[in-house]
This record gives sequence, C-alpha cells and structure tokens, in this order.
Amino acid sequence: MKRILAFAISAVLLCALTVSALAVPIGTVVNHTLYTDIVALIDNHPVRSYNVDNRMVVVAEDLRGYGFYAIWHQEERWLEVTRPVVNGEPMTPSAYPVFTPQVPVGKIGTPAHDILATDIVTTVAGDKVESWNINGETCILFRDLERYGEVLYDNDTRTSMFTTLPYKVFAGGHAVEQDAPKPWDISNQTTATSMTVLLTAGQESSMSTFIGTDKTDVNMDLIWGVDTDPVSKVTLAFYPDQFKSGKTLRHDLFDALLALPIPSMTDTVDGTNSYEVRAKVTQVFWVTLNGKAVSGDLFKTQGNGHVDFTFLFDKGFEVKPGDKLTVTVVTQGNKTEQLPQTGIVPENTSPEELLASLRGRFLYHETETIENDLCYVIRGYFSGTSNGNQNDLYVVYKNGGMKDLTGSAYPYFQTVDKVEFGKDPNTLIVTGKVLSADKTSHTVSVIEVNIYTGKAVVR
Repeated sequence: MKRILAFAISAVLLCALTVSALAVPIGTVVNHTLYTDIVALIDNHPVRSYNVDNRMVVVAEDLRGYGFYAIWHQEERWLEVTRPVVNGEPMTPSAYPVFTPQVPVGKIGTPAHDILATDIVTTVAGDKVESWNINGETCILFRDLERYGEVLYDNDTRTSMFTTLPYKVFAGGHAVEQDAPKPWDISNQTTATSMTVLLTAGQESSMSTFIGTDKTDVNMDLIWGVDTDPVSKVTLAFYPDQFKSGKTLRHDLFDALLALPIPSMTDTVDGTNSYEVRAKVTQVFWVTLNGKAVSGDLFKTQGNGHVDFTFLFDKGFEVKPGDKLTVTVVTQGNKTEQLPQTGIVPENTSPEELLASLRGRFLYHETETIENDLCYVIRGYFSGTSNGNQNDLYVVYKNGGMKDLTGSAYPYFQTVDKVEFGKDPNTLIVTGKVLSADKTSHTVSVIEVNIYTGKAVVR
C-alpha cells in the first residue's frame, strides 16, 4: 500500500503526452492535492499547505495574511502575487493568521481536494508560475516564493520554511545572484560487467540527465528529483527498441534488472520488496550517498518505448552541494562487485534484530508495538516523503521470521488506529477508519487478521 501514490504519479506522467494536447473543459477534475504531514512556515508562522505531485503547495489567497499581495484581475483572469515594500521595509502584517497545523484529516498521501482545470494565469514577482484551482482557490508551489526569500527543508522536523530576504523584496523578486549556481556534475564508469553513474550534487532544485551511447553501448536516463520535499527516488530508463544488434553491456544490464522478482506497475499496486527480494536486488543494483548504502524498494514500469526501473528510498533526505550519489548496476554473473545494502536482514537473525531492522526503515519511531507469547506486532510509517507515507503493519515471530500484514489491513482501512491481540493468540484485532461513500466522513471498521496466514475477516 505504501507505494500506491508513487504508482499513481508514474501513471499520470506516462499519460501526460497524450492528454496534455487535448482541450480540457474548465472545471474538469484533472488531479488532486494530497494530504501531507510536512508543515510549511512563512517567517516562522505556519500556513496551510498541501502536496501536488510530490511538491509542496500553498494557497495563494492565504498569502495575504503573511505580507504578500494576491491581487485578482477579473478582466485578464490573472492572479498577481507580489511582496510590497512599505516604509522602506518588506511589508509584514500587524497580526499573522491564527493557524495551527493539525493531523491530516485523511491519510498522508491520499487525495485532499479535487484540482480543476482553469484558464486563470498566476504570477509571482511578475513571472508566470504553475498554479492549481481547488474549491475556487489557487495553489502555487511553495518553492516559487524563493523570489522573495529563502526556502529550506528540515527533514528531522518535517518542516519547510520560507524566510523573507529584504534584498530580494527590494529587487522586486529578481535579485541578481552574486555567484553562479554550482552545476551538477555527472560521469559514469564501466567495466565489462558493470556500470556506475556518479553524481556530485549542485544547487539546482531538480535534475534529469541522459547518458548517451558510447563505446560501452550503455544508454540510460537518470532522473533525480530534489524539491521542497526530500529526495525520494532515482529512475533508470532503458530503450530496448534502440538496442544495437548483438549482445552488449547495455543488453546484459537490462536483462539482469528485468530478471529480478520485483513488482511491476502493470500487475500490482504495491511496489514493496520483501527482505528476500531486497537480497536479490542488491546482487545487481545498489545506490549509495556519500559512500553509505541507501535502502529502498525497486519496481519496474513500462513507458512509451522505454522500460523504467525506479528505486524508492525508505527515507527521504536532502542533498547538499558536494554530496556524492552513485547508482550501480552489474550483470547477474558479477557477484563479486555487490555491495551489502542496508535493510537486508541476514539469515538466522534474532526477533529483536528483526524489530531493530524494521524500526530502522521507519521514518519515525514506530506508532506502537505489541507482543504476546508468539510474536511482536509493529506499526509505523515507511518512506520519508509525502508520496506514499502509509501505516504499515508487520509481525515478527518469536521463533524466527516475519510477515508483512499491511496488505491484510487494506483496503479495509484508510487509516489504522489500533492493533491488539484477540482471545485467540493467533488473531490480531485491527481497528481503523474508511472514508464514507460521499467522502464527507470516516466510518470505523474492525477486522481480525491471522498472524500466520494474513487472512482478514471483517467483524
């Protein structure tokens, strides 16, 4: 379940080329904002925020309470966002809005509002920016406020912060950079049986690069996203129709990835890798950041003439200029080059070590852990990004081994509130909520789950 949003976003991207050219009637639902647990601050004051396609957005009209103008030009159907200067200083309100961030009404990563097609043009500091219509209000990227200040993200506190920089306000939102931004540096190293892509982070907010065909005949896209939310994934894209005749390194690497027992978007809604699958993945594919292995789940998708292998990190994180990322793929016969990946549990691991490993994959401390004579049950949140935070459920048996019960709890619930053992020690009682058919309220539901088979029965 924790990967549903990632798959949905991938599906939207795959359809974009065919849909974008069509005229969409104004008012048509074209997307959704998503609930997020990340708090947005403007000069240390919280502001309403949502997630759109894994990017933080705020309501432009709300900015009027934080020192901005949001001016509606009816005839031009234009919303103009500016930051005025008053008495020689950036304007600040006499009192900021009283807004206290709450726990999201819906599950993190699930739809919050319909996004409607609109002909409204939105500008920030005179520049046209992306915008979305929700319930008659306009959402813009939080990052677009950088024209008037600085936007930083703190993964430890799950907070995105805008700080006003007067010199940018005085320059009308177009202050000249003192130094040219440091570019990303990319290179690749190959052997007869492997390829490693080396990235040194620069200051761009996002990057997509193409590694062209060279004498090794390796041809891949590497997509690396960095925005207000932490980094969450890397993607390798292969174009089989463009493969040269005869076996090359590119063929071998593609075949090695294709042979892995990983989920596909076309036949599953859950990209989670079991520990057994992770162990097989790390024999041919791994990612490191500053020399340390990054753990996550690998899945494949089918695009327009290409096959993508996307690696979703267990935890989101920021990258800073100078950080070094590597993505390595080796052929199946090249076991000597494998690098142990975090998140892999060795054989004969004790139940206590299994619990510690699971907690290491959770973004936060576990929501709760219960135990009886047979097992431990741990509940918590995987993945450090808002595209796919889910309430995951695992059982760790005291006589060895573990089982993922997340799929047993869904689709019975959208949120899990409590887990407890029944009178039968083999039975887990799970209480949660499901959204009503009219999407206006939540209904409490209770199921019984067998801790060994994962079979669920509605009470």
